[in-house]
Amino acid sequence: MMIKTVPIHVNIFIFFIWIFPVTDFLNGFFLTSGYAIPIGILYRFCFFFFLICVIASGLFAKSKFTWLILFFIVGNFSIFLIQGIVLQNSLDWLAKDALVFVKYFLWALIPYYFAQHKKSFKQVNLNALFLWISFLFTIELIVPYFLGIGYKTYDHSDAGYKGFFFANNDTSLAFIVSITFTARALLAALQKTWNLRVLFLTVLLFGNLFSLLLLGTKTGILYGILVYVFSLFYLLFKATYETVLHKISIWLISLFSCSWIVLFGFRYMAELVQGTYERIIYFYYLYDGNLIRLLTSSRSHFLENGWQYFLSDPHMPLTLLFGQGFEYRLEHFERLGLIEMDFFDAFFGLGFLGVLLLFLLLGYFAFKAFQPGKRSIYSFVFVVIIVYSFFAGHVLFSALSSTFLGLVCGGIILQERK
Repeated sequence: MMIKTVPIHVNIFIFFIWIFPVTDFLNGFFLTSGYAIPIGILYRFCFFFFLICVIASGLFAKSKFTWLILFFIVGNFSIFLIQGIVLQNSLDWLAKDALVFVKYFLWALIPYYFAQHKKSFKQVNLNALFLWISFLFTIELIVPYFLGIGYKTYDHSDAGYKGFFFANNDTSLAFIVSITFTARALLAALQKTWNLRVLFLTVLLFGNLFSLLLLGTKTGILYGILVYVFSLFYLLFKATYETVLHKISIWLISLFSCSWIVLFGFRYMAELVQGTYERIIYFYYLYDGNLIRLLTSSRSHFLENGWQYFLSDPHMPLTLLFGQGFEYRLEHFERLGLIEMDFFDAFFGLGFLGVLLLFLLLGYFAFKAFQPGKRSIYSFVFVVIIVYSFFAGHVLFSALSSTFLGLVCGGIILQERK
């Protein structure tokens, strides 16, 4: 989708975003099939260096946002260097930590690139871009499922199906964001003249919901059901339609869909999530009924023990200020080196200074997102992603999720008129 009225680098950026669902699918396909082809790493590095080059060659506005981004990048890079010196990390550990920082910087660089070229990005239909991403992720999960190929979400378990995607939580977030934009687009389309777009969005919405049920993650299933219930309620009691016939049609379709769910859907959905249910029951008894550990998927346990390891580090108090990095924790603490709750992983990995830089930038986007008259779908999705990041992790330090967060923050920036 080339836009002739914008600079060529904007079209290159759009191309990078267009193909990133395919890249993640191929990356997962090679990894799960045992082929050591780092297509995901190559793509992220190309995308990262593209952003660095176009931002460096652009104009730097004298604004708070520019200073925030500068402090964020330079501050975190300084933390990376200090960790390497203090912890005496090997070149291998430094390289692996550098890869984590590349992913981490994506969500900051993307919105700044939007801010630099806001006039050009105003001509880009960002909502359509999210719908394209939603469509690609959906067919990449559903088609392999019906072909009878792919992998379960959880190893050594019948719970969920992830196809050829590699990271469970990242994929779940991708569909959570996708179903939000799809639902919003469908609700808007149904209140206008009906055409093939309405049919496409309806099929895509149910495809998103089906995909979340297939994945079998607790958060994904709950969010998908909430979106469906909210959409149904909105269409029946809040939406306004161009004709009475449209409203009657919505009521009849809703009645039919609810009847189908009651008669057949519950049984089919129960079959889809049976493995997830059995897995929950298994861990409930394994944890002796500890609901907190069950609902957090042992993250509470990882946090408690990870905190003890953090406090007992021989390099305290420097690690309290600058963190322990990421590979250092994994090598020394093994499974307890990753909490899978982003804000705690950020604290342990980047220290107080790193968390301060993180909160400053997130606070800036939160302030922009909820200014009077500027609230939008991006404001809502921003909150969803941050909440997901806190409880489930795999956002700030994940290439896929970090890209989503960057695009959403970019959408927040585009709501600014100046």
